Amino acid sequence: MNIGQRIKTNNAEKLTLRFFTALFLSCVLFMIIVFPVPFDNVVFFRRVPFLPFIGSLVGFYALLCVVFTFVDSLKTERFILLSVYSAYAVFAVFETTDIWFSFGASLVLIIICVYVFRDKYAPALKGGVPKGVLIAAAVSAALYFALFVGVQTVCRYLTHSTPNYDFGIFSQMFYYMKTTLMPLVTSERDVLMSHFSVHISPAYYLFLPFYAIFPSPATLMVCQAVFLASGVVPVVMICKKLGLSNKAACAFAFIYALYPALAGGCFYDLHENKMLAPLLLWLFYFILKDKWYGIVTFSVLVLLVKEDAAVYVIFAGLFVLLTAEKRGKFKGLYMILLSAAYFVTATLLLRNFGEGTMDERYANYMTTSSDTLLTVVQNVIKDPAYVVRQMFDTTADAAAENKIEFMLRMFIPLGFMPLITKKLSRYVLILPLVLINLMSDYVYQHGIFFQYTYGPLAFLFFAAMINFADMSDRLKRTLGTFSAVAVVIICANSVWQRPNYFESYLVQKQQYDAVRTAIYSIPEEASVGSTTFYCAPASKRRELYEIKYTEHKDELDFVILDLRIPEGTNLVPEYEKDPDFKVYYKLDGWIAIYKRR
Repeated sequence: MNIGQRIKTNNAEKLTLRFFTALFLSCVLFMIIVFPVPFDNVVFFRRVPFLPFIGSLVGFYALLCVVFTFVDSLKTERFILLSVYSAYAVFAVFETTDIWFSFGASLVLIIICVYVFRDKYAPALKGGVPKGVLIAAAVSAALYFALFVGVQTVCRYLTHSTPNYDFGIFSQMFYYMKTTLMPLVTSERDVLMSHFSVHISPAYYLFLPFYAIFPSPATLMVCQAVFLASGVVPVVMICKKLGLSNKAACAFAFIYALYPALAGGCFYDLHENKMLAPLLLWLFYFILKDKWYGIVTFSVLVLLVKEDAAVYVIFAGLFVLLTAEKRGKFKGLYMILLSAAYFVTATLLLRNFGEGTMDERYANYMTTSSDTLLTVVQNVIKDPAYVVRQMFDTTADAAAENKIEFMLRMFIPLGFMPLITKKLSRYVLILPLVLINLMSDYVYQHGIFFQYTYGPLAFLFFAAMINFADMSDRLKRTLGTFSAVAVVIICANSVWQRPNYFESYLVQKQQYDAVRTAIYSIPEEASVGSTTFYCAPASKRRELYEIKYTEHKDELDFVILDLRIPEGTNLVPEYEKDPDFKVYYKLDGWIAIYKRR
């Protein structure tokens, strides 16, 4: 191509770029003008007059032509197109809860990114990012997560939106841990028992010092948010260990903080599984460092999260076994053997002295009630096609997205980087997602708003970072930019559209506080039965039962009914007529407390 043809081609490209940039600018402008009418409502068409829209399109186009008469840079024009489209996509996803729209917006985004970074005219941020900026970015990312998740989840508790399962039981467990150092609870199985007979989770003691100082269920929400936010530190340190630039480290820090599954599960309250994400990232960091003390320390901490957390250490050990040099392979072998031994021991303890293991999560691989996990393994080996069928099952109930939607929500914010590698050994890092989230038909295990994603997401992040380190500069810019924008799009479509508990609390603060004050006034030594959402504020006592499931109704000193839900209002006539009870406190439409005479 001669110089004249190249100039003509560039001019045509610039005119096309300006048209689409002007179009997206006009779309953003009129979305703001007609707000709050959403773009996917037919009323939007009537609210946006055609001639003024065309006028804005022509005006923006002319403005761009004038500006780029003085600034003749194809790189700049491409970067502006990418920026304007990104803004338009984010604006749009805020106006719809349709998950597939966010996927479509991400598809257009990757097309634009591929175009923008395809040749020597690709825009690039010149110069490096100073260490101080990296530290500031990492701190900002961690603060965002801790504040956003911490405030929202604390207000979820303050608005009495946390059910007994799974927050009231843990609130009472921490009360017992503070007073007796034992993880006891009555509201979990309607009898005084150790929670560790259901799940062996000594890692909860990491939160106990903070709860001892501030003995409130809200403290547990804050601890969880801060603990997860701390995962930014190993993310940045892994990036630096891999030799990535400070710019890349900043990007991964913010991608981690905005990753939808990281915040999503926090809206289902407190769970030990969530500790897995930071702990596993630290384990991967010390695997890269090849430091025994770090590998041992964080392997043990992961094991203490839950009995089945051994699976994650086994997969991490398998990765070491497949990728390390000859001497390093022994570390991976030790991780596998020790974790397997711990898993078998914990399983036997639960079966013989506890409530048993929850094998039913893999009931889709069992044929009889006597089948065990060993049967599941055998059936998986005999029929791998069935496994693939289960992995891509698109059926779902109202509690969670189907598995295709779930996988897209997990991979799009990471730019599919965990899958982009020629090294087969690295696909081991995808297996926890397959085993924990995709093989089971237990609906909660393939939803980003539940607790089963935190181990697999740590593996996905590590896979994304080590694969990113091997990519060409052009592919790094393309996928890095795509991921940084796509994570905002998916987050805006999912996490940021969850109920605003902070706003709800401010609007009806007086009523929420009055309810909590009334519950707190019940003597600590009293035996209490409560509907589900008032169990958490009533949890600082030795005897608490969820009224729906308890067989201790004849022994209760107080009964707390939530008048916001049918479960509570339906029981009001029963206790109004019961001669053994009298009204202790009542706030119409909110709460009724009855005291045994």
